Amino acid sequence: MPALTLRSNGDIQSIQSSLFLSLQLGNLPEAMKCLKALIADVPYSNKKLASMDMEERYRLIMSTIFNAIGCRVEVEKMIATGRIDMVVETTNFVYVLELKLSNNGGIDAATEQIRAKQYAEPFNADKRKVVALAIELDDKGKGLADWKEV
Repeated sequence: MPALTLRSNGDIQSIQSSLFLSLQLGNLPEAMKCLKALIADVPYSNKKLASMDMEERYRLIMSTIFNAIGCRVEVEKMIATGRIDMVVETTNFVYVLELKLSNNGGIDAATEQIRAKQYAEPFNADKRKVVALAIELDDKGKGLADWKEV
């Protein structure tokens, strides 16, 4: 993580710990603040990342962050009604994430897709709380623009 975000190990540990704890407790405002900070520090100049589709780039960055802090992550999970961008699991929560770029409908399109395709449905029998999140990402690579619990 320090190499990915160009921050010192001490800084990353603090943000990582805060993100993990926030996800474990279901504190979405704090979790999104931490996630936004980590994404904002990823350098755009990396040629391999810059040549990728922007949404794919964000999925890669976010899945790496969630894996690094100890969450179980499944990217592009296939279900009966479609493909969920990302499922992030902690001990107490299952987070269903739909990512949309600002220039591709953003938070409204992500919210509609979660509802229309019933992305949370496969997890409703799980004893953990299921939280569906519509996440809007800046289409110019400047990070997490907005989010909303659906």
